[in-house]
Amino acid sequence: MTESTSSHPVPGESAPSPLPGHHRASRAPLADAVLAVARRDIASFHALPLSNGRSIRDSGIRASYEALFGVAHLAADVSYSGTMLDSFFRPRGPLREAQRLAAHSFGADATYFLSTGTSTANRAALTALARPGSRVLADRSCHQSVHFALGGLGADVTYAPMQKCCGDCPRTFGDLPRLLEMFRRAVVEERPYDIVVLSAVSYDGVRYDLPTVLAELAAAHPGVHVLVDEAWGAVHRFHPRLRPLTALHAVEVLRRTEPDLAMTVAVTHSAHKSMSALRQGSYLHLVGDGEAQERMAQALFQHHTTSPSFPVLASLDLARLQAETEGEALLERSLTLARTLRGELGTDPRLSAYRALGPEGHLTDPALLVSDDPTRVLVDISALGITAADFRRILFDEYALYVARESGDAVLFHLHIGVDEAMLLRLLDALRTIQRTYRTASAALTQGTSEHFIIAYPPGIPITVPGERLCDRTLEEIGALRSSGCEIYTLRHSATTTAATNGATTAVTATTATTTADSTERLAMTGRN
Repeated sequence: MTESTSSHPVPGESAPSPLPGHHRASRAPLADAVLAVARRDIASFHALPLSNGRSIRDSGIRASYEALFGVAHLAADVSYSGTMLDSFFRPRGPLREAQRLAAHSFGADATYFLSTGTSTANRAALTALARPGSRVLADRSCHQSVHFALGGLGADVTYAPMQKCCGDCPRTFGDLPRLLEMFRRAVVEERPYDIVVLSAVSYDGVRYDLPTVLAELAAAHPGVHVLVDEAWGAVHRFHPRLRPLTALHAVEVLRRTEPDLAMTVAVTHSAHKSMSALRQGSYLHLVGDGEAQERMAQALFQHHTTSPSFPVLASLDLARLQAETEGEALLERSLTLARTLRGELGTDPRLSAYRALGPEGHLTDPALLVSDDPTRVLVDISALGITAADFRRILFDEYALYVARESGDAVLFHLHIGVDEAMLLRLLDALRTIQRTYRTASAALTQGTSEHFIIAYPPGIPITVPGERLCDRTLEEIGALRSSGCEIYTLRHSATTTAATNGATTAVTATTATTTADSTERLAMTGRN
């Protein structure tokens, strides 16, 4: 039986003081402790031969290691436990104090730091909340880690359905009115659900109305346990516009009217997705009594690695400190940049091929209990005449801009706190150039009398010549050729033109109808699917 890892200090225990010169106004006790250890020339006879770069000091790989990770990271990646730094599973020093500060900042009764991601946090939370035979009502849109964990816990799981936003927007999300209806009916039938799982801030930028949902759940069954996966919304706590829909704020509101709230709520945050934390840095927050905190500590002991990354844990401490002191200003910049992007797409004719999907015109029905995440901009790019996958590849290969999410003919831009004005200007410039290049091809490859040579290479024989009509059969042939790996060129039959391909882009100066691809200047190539 391990001791509790509650974020509250042991009675009579004094909080450690920060190092001189570090965070005088606010503290990051774990980060300070790791920094102090990194500054010492400690010779370890235990593990991590890579610490301080000792195992690579005379190695041919040293330069690559230091270029990738830096000397400071190698010094901070340590394996000291217990009283030497702190125990991960039974913290009593700087880790315990850092977790206590995070719990206070986020509004939880206890907060746990994880260096192995929110998948682990979800598994630990469900292990703590569930019992064999527990009845679970789960949001169908939850992360795979939730589905896998529930499958191994011996729980009786029912999935609430999902719904699509609308015909104009590809996003899907949990059908919350239906979920609440299912929950209330189970209570009336005297077979209440013990646990409800919600995915409250989605990858696609959908946020749940958690104040309403949690209040409804508590009213119907006060002792219910709730897991809220807010992986993409950790930083939302720190801005007044975003805070009201967050889970822990919703619990705070409930407690004002019901101080003895019986509901137990676990909230998981992928801090690295929205805050200044290292990859796989996650928070697991708990609102619950001492018994619930002990169960959570035991579950964490079962699921988390026994070799946590102290740089990742320290980054969670620093990310919390930054969010407290600078979060509102950083989020205000993100909101402003997102508004700017939507505004430019809606008003600049050089960006007319792009159409922002939401927040206006989508998810505005309060009965759905969902709303848009204003830091995300979903953009329809279908008018370009290229696939979303090709568009993403062009952005990455040719403009060093990365977007991870595509949904149908739309791509998602996340204006997180690491995006600044210069990055947005780069994006807008790239979008304008791509529109100039590709929209011509889209116009060329439409039904009607063609003004272009349309040539597949290989073999370099025109599919159509100027004056021929483009019909469905010809367009299908072009699509099949592109899918097989051919490059499709369009060359306008005129004195001087710039033409674009649907699959490859070519600038052309045509002097006669016999101009060939050999006279072209190549701008881009995206012909392979």
